[in-house]
Amino acid sequence: MSDFPDFHRPFDTRRLGHDPVREEIATSEGERLAIAAFLDIVAVNALSVSVAVSRWSNAGIEVKAQLRAEVVQACVVTLEPVAQSIDEPFHLTFLPPHARKVEPRTVAEAEVIVQFDEEDPPDDLEGPVLDLGPLIVEQLALALDPYPRAKGAALSDEFAAGEARKDSPFANLARLKDK
Repeated sequence: MSDFPDFHRPFDTRRLGHDPVREEIATSEGERLAIAAFLDIVAVNALSVSVAVSRWSNAGIEVKAQLRAEVVQACVVTLEPVAQSIDEPFHLTFLPPHARKVEPRTVAEAEVIVQFDEEDPPDDLEGPVLDLGPLIVEQLALALDPYPRAKGAALSDEFAAGEARKDSPFANLARLKDK
């Protein structure tokens, strides 16, 4: 992958009041080209985000957004272009490091417990300006189909999952051993 694209949308959290600040974020053609190169996909034909930023907890920031994109990826079987429409919400929270507990007070607090049905813990908020650009690229990457396939594209029987190839190196070694 190439270096992270030059796609920045700084948001100064000091302008937040009691109500969320809503913004529409659109991308230029150059930004979409850079994002497509970074994600190693054929094209990002459209990318826009409706975002609402608000205060969260005592010192935190909450970002609720709706990501909309039209992308083209290469088929994992044939390398033909595969178009994908994305329309997904995302929700992120941020907290300054000074607002976190430094040390757990009990052994129970020190244990790491992963609960898959709960929200992710807040990310670090370094300073008053939150750059929404990298967050959008990250959410787009998460929304991409990891195995895009063109219509009718299928693996040949020799590569089908779970089937051993007849001329595998191990089969050849076994025949040599039998001789």
